Amino acid sequence: MKERGTIQGRGRSRTQRLGQHFLAGRGIAGRIVDSLGELAGCHVLEIGPGRGALTGLLAERAARLSALELDSRLAAAAAAGFESNERVEIVHIDALHFDIAAWARSVAPLLPVVVGNIPYSITNDLLHKLIAAHRELGAVVLMLQQEVARKVTAPAGGKPYGMISVLCAYHARAEYLFTVGRGNFVPPPKVDSAVIRLDFNSPPRSKAADYTVFDYLVRCLFDQRRKQVQKVLRKGSRFSIDADDIDRIARRSGVRLTRRPEELAVDDFVRLADVLATWESKA
Repeated sequence: MKERGTIQGRGRSRTQRLGQHFLAGRGIAGRIVDSLGELAGCHVLEIGPGRGALTGLLAERAARLSALELDSRLAAAAAAGFESNERVEIVHIDALHFDIAAWARSVAPLLPVVVGNIPYSITNDLLHKLIAAHRELGAVVLMLQQEVARKVTAPAGGKPYGMISVLCAYHARAEYLFTVGRGNFVPPPKVDSAVIRLDFNSPPRSKAADYTVFDYLVRCLFDQRRKQVQKVLRKGSRFSIDADDIDRIARRSGVRLTRRPEELAVDDFVRLADVLATWESKA
């Protein structure tokens, strides 16, 4: 979230059009940067530097810093401010159009680290983009709307738990770090925010034998999250499983299929996906 803009367009300010709410004060910024850990051996990718609440601190600590800014005025101002610092690069680009995986591969031997204060409008797409690049990344620290942060880090069994919870937990250790009240932004948003950390170097031990089946299963089940798993598998999936097969799959996977998707832990999804992958290959 970023600071107030003044350019007008179609009755709304640039700030409103880009979903910008800027972090004010160095206290929260310092806590976010501290959450990344030691940065002397890292190349940091900052998403949405805005007026530089994090950027200056990152430039002081990181071996290299690349900052992606969509707003042309803010990008130009940041580039001018860091013109004499050869370790800092400001890139005027939409973060969703930036190849994060390719960037991460290119920075070796430095460790690629990502940080950002993310507008709500791109949060879901950006999270999936980061997940797709998980093999190349180290730590990722993001400030998101608090509701979204709770979904990303939610354990199984609660209402916030969903598809993005499972996918993030499968690929990373997801941690809710701290809440950031709306009063810490200019202009203040209508909701609070929170900072999360995704550590792609410390994923869970369980891995699916066929990730494409696992990914399909998670998405399919949460598309119908209010139904029992067995009902989705019988009527709403590519597996076309009959009642007798449901019982066999439940026994082989050790997953009680009368539960709803939000009640399944990541390991449950993995075991079920592994059985379904074998089942499908024999069909």
